[in-house]
Amino acid sequence: MLVLVVIVVLVVSVGGSDGGKDESGGSGPSGTPSASAGKGRITKEMYDRVRTGMTEREVTAITGPCESSAEDEVAGVRGKVLTCRGAEAFSAATFTFSNGRLAAKGQVGLGGDAARKGSMTKEKYDRLRTGMSLAEALAVAGACEKDSDTDVAGSSATGYTCTSADGLGSASLVFADGKLAAKAQTGLE
Repeated sequence: MLVLVVIVVLVVSVGGSDGGKDESGGSGPSGTPSASAGKGRITKEMYDRVRTGMTEREVTAITGPCESSAEDEVAGVRGKVLTCRGAEAFSAATFTFSNGRLAAKGQVGLGGDAARKGSMTKEKYDRLRTGMSLAEALAVAGACEKDSDTDVAGSSATGYTCTSADGLGSASLVFADGKLAAKAQTGLE
């Protein structure tokens, strides 16, 4: 479970980088241009259509061109990270592949201004307890934006960011196999 939390944190932190174009040209599986080919900007709707287990070609058929921001092989496992520039200001998405299949995805800012203005408070944050189900935690937290998904070795983790009404404070929630596994906050009063 700790490995999943670390992977989710890494995916989310990489998500803020600024991407570009890759060599694929944004072509779909049949060689036809993808929905965003030439635009080079991923939207929240595109991000939501991408699922763990997809190949790089399937992902870029949805997202359009992305930049390969990291590639390595460790202990026989080939890893690759694609970074896609977002359609919103200060937004991006990352897609992490393991042996050719999407293992994790993360995004920052694709939800636009609406996602940056939530209802998280310190009081709500203090009521959140590890072990809560996703539904229980989100009922306490209020509006939160899903910002990462990871599926490694049969275990899954999902990250959410819950912002305060002023947009200055936020809480990060990580769910492993549907239960709240970790939480952190900054700027909540």
